[in-house]
Amino acid sequence: MPRWLTAALRPTVRLRLTLLYGALFLVAGAALLGLTYGLLSRALAPPPGPPPDAQHGQQHGPPPSGQGSSAAVPPISSDQPSAAQQVFDARRAERAAELRQVQIDAGLALLVTSVGALALGWVVAGRVLRPIQSITAHARHASEATLGERIGLRGPPDELKELADTIDGMLDRLQAAFEAQRHFAAQASHELRTPLAIIRAEADVALAAPDVTERERRLAESTLMAADRSERLVDGLLALARSESTLRDDARLDLADLVGDVVGEQVRAADAAAVTLDLALASAAVAGDRALLERLVGNLVENAIRYNRPGGWIRVEVDSTDGAATLRVANSGPVVPPDVVATLFAPFQRGPANGRNRPTGFGLGLAIVRAVAAVHGGNVTATAQGEGGLAVTVRLPLASSPPPSPAAAPSAAGAAR
Repeated sequence: MPRWLTAALRPTVRLRLTLLYGALFLVAGAALLGLTYGLLSRALAPPPGPPPDAQHGQQHGPPPSGQGSSAAVPPISSDQPSAAQQVFDARRAERAAELRQVQIDAGLALLVTSVGALALGWVVAGRVLRPIQSITAHARHASEATLGERIGLRGPPDELKELADTIDGMLDRLQAAFEAQRHFAAQASHELRTPLAIIRAEADVALAAPDVTERERRLAESTLMAADRSERLVDGLLALARSESTLRDDARLDLADLVGDVVGEQVRAADAAAVTLDLALASAAVAGDRALLERLVGNLVENAIRYNRPGGWIRVEVDSTDGAATLRVANSGPVVPPDVVATLFAPFQRGPANGRNRPTGFGLGLAIVRAVAAVHGGNVTATAQGEGGLAVTVRLPLASSPPPSPAAAPSAAGAAR
């Protein structure tokens, strides 16, 4: 069955209303035609009483007086109908033929008007449901970036107007909630960073003191490590909160250039971990928040370095296929059980240790990646590799048009150590 026919026959409300209108019209039309046929049949009925017979038009027996026997009229056979009977039979046959013709014409008229009623019902149902289509499109398009938009449906105060006003009220409450969330994130960032900066400064002062004891030095170093972990945790939580909320920018950019810049900043960390970086970058124009996309790529590369092994490898690929920009980061490392892969995208879930030391992350990396991909209209998937390690694939929608004067991105880069 063709796709357009399948879509047209989908049991939508419009189709159900059209069929309902058609069925009601068919029932009402059939009842009206039945009543009309009954009245017509009654009007064309013959007069009451017995039909005429031969006695009304013939006389049998001897001739009347005054006539000779030689002029007697011969008798007429009784099985031949009289003229009145023939007229009666002809009228009855004509009435039956006319009623049959009325039945045929009425059936054809009902069929044609039923088809017209279905077409008219389809048009009327579409006009009645048009506000619902507008409400659905607005609700589908709604996001935090468009929470300021309202449906503003105009028309009589009916059920559809009440539905649109209810959704507008819900958007008002959501906008207020998101504004409160952004305000809280800004306040939390300031309130948490200030005491952490003070703790770090106190620990630095203690370490710089000329008369610091060994015990005080160990205590100050432990304090610095705790402050550093706390700062990174705060950064991760704030990044997760922001990536799940809104896009502050939707600039058009080349994903290959962005990935090349971010990976270049991780070369030193890869060298320290004895991990080889391999790039295969093809130009792919996307629209989004550069800071969030840099965080997405950075988290993937940092995870690939952290959960790897000495002498391991990382391959980063960018391509555009099937109307989407694809970023794939694969790495060697410890074997990841397939049932653990899905849990890695939850906050505070970390992968298996690489055998050298316990990972120092907080398990927020892939959660941030998923949130950033979702806010850009994309998705992310992860696959455990049989020989060990993980392959993470991010798909983002391509920009509507290529960026102006794009810089040529290298299609491939050699290994970097």
